[in-house]
Amino acid sequence: MNKLILSFFAIAFSMTSLLATAVAREKPYGGRCLYINEQEQKQGFKSCQVDIQQKTLAINFKKEQEQDNNKTITGKSVLEIASGEYATKLLSDTGSLITGILLGPISAVGKIFSGDYQQYIIRYKDTEGKETATILNINRSDTPEFQQELTLITGKLITFHPGQTQTTIDIGPDFKNYIK
Repeated sequence: MNKLILSFFAIAFSMTSLLATAVAREKPYGGRCLYINEQEQKQGFKSCQVDIQQKTLAINFKKEQEQDNNKTITGKSVLEIASGEYATKLLSDTGSLITGILLGPISAVGKIFSGDYQQYIIRYKDTEGKETATILNINRSDTPEFQQELTLITGKLITFHPGQTQTTIDIGPDFKNYIK
């Protein structure tokens, strides 16, 4: 029993130190972020840097003319983080919040999924308390560290697959085969 407890504390200690190193990142994450210019009816993915510090997620576009879309999202305002198949589902659902923020069809945004990036959809409340979302494509080489930091500042796990909407319970053999 003592070995089990000692093993548990050893794992907990190593995980704590691993997570603590993730917070110490000095350099922002590179990638491509969703840029929307409502006045010119333009949208697309533009080069950006994503910085996670002091329980905030700062999204800064590289070009000066795109700075109007820079965002700072507090960790506590994040409602959901999606990636992988679940992110694809959110983008394709016609009534989803994500498609509601886009100016046109998803295909007009450009190439959303790329082999060089891992995509994240972040649903959050803005400074006025209104629910909104953004899409980040982070360089794949940075994703393990990015995911750790994102989970730490938000307290949310990243949803990679859609939740189960229907549950089937097997109650045993099909009785119609036994009824004559």
